[in-house]
Amino acid sequence: MENLRIGIIGNIGVGKSTLVTKAKTEPFKQQLLALFPGEHDDVDIHTFDETFNPAVLDEFYKDPVKNAFMAQIEFFNGRLERQKSIENSRGIILEDRTLAEDYHIFGKAQRILGNMTEAEFQAYQRTYHLMTETFKEPDILVFLRADVDVLLQRIANRGRESEKLIQRDYLQQLNYLYEEFIANYVKCPVLIIDTNSLPEEEFVKTAIDLIANRISELHLRITTPGIRNWVKLPETQATLKAIDIEKKLEAYLKANPTLITIAGNVGLGKSTITAIMERSLNLTGIYEKPEENPLLEKFLGDKKSYCYELQLHFLKMRAEQRLLGKTGDKSYVKDRSLAEDLLVFCPQFHQSGLLTDVEMERLTTEFHKTNTQLPSADLIIHLVGNPKLAWQRITQRGREMEMQGGWSEAEITNLNQWYQGYGVNVVKYGFHSGKVIEIDVTMIDLLNRVHIGYVFERIYEVLRDN
Repeated sequence: MENLRIGIIGNIGVGKSTLVTKAKTEPFKQQLLALFPGEHDDVDIHTFDETFNPAVLDEFYKDPVKNAFMAQIEFFNGRLERQKSIENSRGIILEDRTLAEDYHIFGKAQRILGNMTEAEFQAYQRTYHLMTETFKEPDILVFLRADVDVLLQRIANRGRESEKLIQRDYLQQLNYLYEEFIANYVKCPVLIIDTNSLPEEEFVKTAIDLIANRISELHLRITTPGIRNWVKLPETQATLKAIDIEKKLEAYLKANPTLITIAGNVGLGKSTITAIMERSLNLTGIYEKPEENPLLEKFLGDKKSYCYELQLHFLKMRAEQRLLGKTGDKSYVKDRSLAEDLLVFCPQFHQSGLLTDVEMERLTTEFHKTNTQLPSADLIIHLVGNPKLAWQRITQRGREMEMQGGWSEAEITNLNQWYQGYGVNVVKYGFHSGKVIEIDVTMIDLLNRVHIGYVFERIYEVLRDN
């Protein structure tokens, strides 16, 4: 949806609720809304209370050991229900605790304390992973950190009846789990704010300033801005609107020779959108044709021996394709960008031992050297999406080259981590001087004409404003 999600996490008593509540008041509200792109007339800051069955909570407080499993499932269900509202809201979303905390912090704590049996924890663990595999992390996590003595004092000051029995050892265990969570399980950007010495009257202002600065530095993008204006239209009206924008974009591209490059993880639809744009906009498509690559089959048979040579081959091939797309005789759409090899695939291959340190350094130099001699594409469309979706599509299309020694689900998941910053890094590292559009394919159906109309509108607006 059209939102920027900020997860506020941290131990009991650290100040999450205070921050979330005051962030919706002035002047903090306008400070945060200024981070949202475009007009702000119909956007807002959203927070959503979690709802839990009071009977379950009563039973848990009476006997936390006996009822730990039941309570943990209820807490998880409450956060799952809240997630529906989060996914469908437009604006800035402040999430007071995230879904991942439910499992990695509190669920694990219950097992460590012995309040869940091994069988109960395994059932809870399986439920968590199955129910959350398609959910995205927040765009940024804000981790409020505090020592146990500070937490105990704050808990005592607010005087909540349900918190009177919280023990020091429990808070310390949660602190350990939070540190492990941040170090090992979080993939999105993290802002850590040490709240130990922050006076209460300065806490919110300092935190909001730090959040705003960090988000500005990250150049976070809304991946589907304006889609709501399309999907709320009657079907016929939306289809006609899609036809109109298709004609406008086609005319623009005919009059202004343009190279559009499609980037994104394997399986997310690069070839699909390239083919759609080629036919519907009368562009010339530029494709890789992997079946004609003499090194690819050798690589799949012996990855370590041929990895370096294959990357040099891709560099030469994609440089030639870039030159073709920038001849200026007409408009082209290209399946995959040159820098994906260096910024995504090479780091993954290096990390997995298929490229040596020396080979990685050589490739970095060669890619930069070649890129300085090439004109930039006019626009990169970066397809983003859940790696589970990418793997599902890879298995559904069943290409022999991808399945027989090609990719594994774990590799697709790892590639997705490198892709998360691609839209920013391709510009930051000097590989692209044009515009970048990010399209979330978990929200956009590339085979839906109305959704494609929305994509074409974004392309038209970005190109026209160049």
